[in-house]
Amino acid sequence: MMFRYHKTTANAEETQQLAAQLAKQLKPGDILAMSGDLASGKTTFTQGVTAHYDVEEYTLSPTFTYINEYHGKTQDVIHIDAYRLHNGQELIAMGIWDYFESGAIVIIEWADIVAEAIPEDAFGLNFRRSGEHDDAREIIINAPRELDL
Repeated sequence: MMFRYHKTTANAEETQQLAAQLAKQLKPGDILAMSGDLASGKTTFTQGVTAHYDVEEYTLSPTFTYINEYHGKTQDVIHIDAYRLHNGQELIAMGIWDYFESGAIVIIEWADIVAEAIPEDAFGLNFRRSGEHDDAREIIINAPRELDL
């Protein structure tokens, strides 16, 4: 059973606050599979998650390195950007299962490209600009368990 949440944020700060609110409820090994157009808020959301776990490095989209590992004071976060991949088999060949089994929170941007490699119990997040403001975002979260958002 999946639980669906529809949220709207007015700016980057609110997007990061929503991410931190979700991060408080994540468990080691949870996977966030994020989809949405360019500049729809995926990396901004990731920054909110890493900030919650006291990651000191600045979180960037790992487009040219594919994977960034962040070591927070309370939780490690793996940030994957699948934009330049062609399918889930490429992600599997990169050793994604090791990350899934590491106990880290795994965040995958452009998850729709590699969907066949993502477990069914992952959190699905879809981002889009809401059209109200340049920074406003609509974020739909499909969660494998009930959340307080």
